[in-house]
Amino acid sequence: MRQLLFFTVLFSAFSANTAAQCNIAIDSYDEFDSTRLVATQPMNLGYLIVSGNVPEDLEGKEYVEEAKAIFSYSDEKNIRAFFLTLAVAERKFHMIGEDYNVLIKFKGGQVMKLLNVPEKGEFDRNILMWKYLHTCVVPLEIFHMMKNDVVEKIRINYKNYKKTIELEEAQQLALQEAVKCVGQRLVNDVKEIKP
Repeated sequence: MRQLLFFTVLFSAFSANTAAQCNIAIDSYDEFDSTRLVATQPMNLGYLIVSGNVPEDLEGKEYVEEAKAIFSYSDEKNIRAFFLTLAVAERKFHMIGEDYNVLIKFKGGQVMKLLNVPEKGEFDRNILMWKYLHTCVVPLEIFHMMKNDVVEKIRINYKNYKKTIELEEAQQLALQEAVKCVGQRLVNDVKEIKP
């Protein structure tokens, strides 16, 4: 599942798409191993940042999205969970391990920690920056919080560096809508099963 999300994020990353959305990108069920995956379209988070790639004429700079996010649900081998997957562009290589090192701050003031299962950074030669993929487990309690309140900021705690992604209002609403969208897809499936 992580490779599929990684593939989707990387090939969709850094394209403009900040409007609120409720588009399911993936809704698949594999009959062979009884796995289910529901995931939203990638959405931009944060601001445009200057990439490490400066054009030869030095008159302009290339800009990239600070981060992309996908909200998803997976039902694999009787383990059902929600995930927030973040693809983040960084100027330098940073060390990070599996831990509760991603925090989300809600508009209401609450700060919640998410278990992060990160990928090692990968250097993107096109933008001359490092890309990190953080797959965060979203417990049911936090899923409901994300449906009812918007996320204002996301903090990633690397070993010797802290990255804070501030969400613009449209991005806050887009993330909340993505959470609701995945939840609604699952509710609709339950309704269809009942006689």
